[in-house]
Amino acid sequence: MAQTGVQLAAVVQDKVLSHHQPQPQQKQQQQEIHNNSGASQAKTERLKPNLPRRYLFGAGSRENYLKTGVPLYEASIRCDWVAAKAILDKKQDLVRYSITENGETALHVAASAKGDPKDVEEFVKQLVGMMKVDDLELENENFNTALYLAAAAGNAEAVKILVKKNKKLLAIPGAGQMLPLYVAALFGNYEVVKYLYDESNELRDDCWNPQNRCWLLEKCVENDMFDVALKIVKNYPELGRRGSALRVLARKPEAFHETKSNIVWTAIKS
Repeated sequence: MAQTGVQLAAVVQDKVLSHHQPQPQQKQQQQEIHNNSGASQAKTERLKPNLPRRYLFGAGSRENYLKTGVPLYEASIRCDWVAAKAILDKKQDLVRYSITENGETALHVAASAKGDPKDVEEFVKQLVGMMKVDDLELENENFNTALYLAAAAGNAEAVKILVKKNKKLLAIPGAGQMLPLYVAALFGNYEVVKYLYDESNELRDDCWNPQNRCWLLEKCVENDMFDVALKIVKNYPELGRRGSALRVLARKPEAFHETKSNIVWTAIKS
């Protein structure tokens, strides 16, 4: 949940500011992250995240943080570009700085904001225009890029802006070694899943393997994204023979009245 200005001020006084990420169906999603973390979705696990600069949190920086970091955070969570631009025009390097103790940049905060979608889109568009391609790969303490957070939040237009600027983001895993496409499916964000799948080279890149393709298929079936599930099954028919997607579909008896789900059922069984 986004913090209000009053709550934020109180937190800053205690110097424990941390951006709260969107967590619908919190218990289920946390269990999914725990379950999937044991079998890495990425080819290799990294020991440290690719963190932004932490100048605002250094020794003796409290005054700078209160003067600059807090207003930039508040502008970012509200996706108020006029307010953010007034701050960034004075010091453009701030786009590469942590503005929360968890390592989020302004882009992380805005990409995961739950405000007006048009405000989110405009803010992210303007901010990305001030950033280098590599800046978009910066991660918070949980290894999450701005794309990962935008995918989890369901901010489809922000996702498109980020991917168009840097397609390498598609292959950078976040918390629990989950890829952005998978986390979008986990949170049931259909428009994001459709877009990211179309950009995913049919799951053929090195970051994909039989295990995480299977997880993605299961989540697409579970969240009624049958058109995407069908594409996966057509490209990887062996996934249907594993039985896990069938078990998920079998738990959804109401789905058999839907044409798309019947097609998926037939494809999986064939």
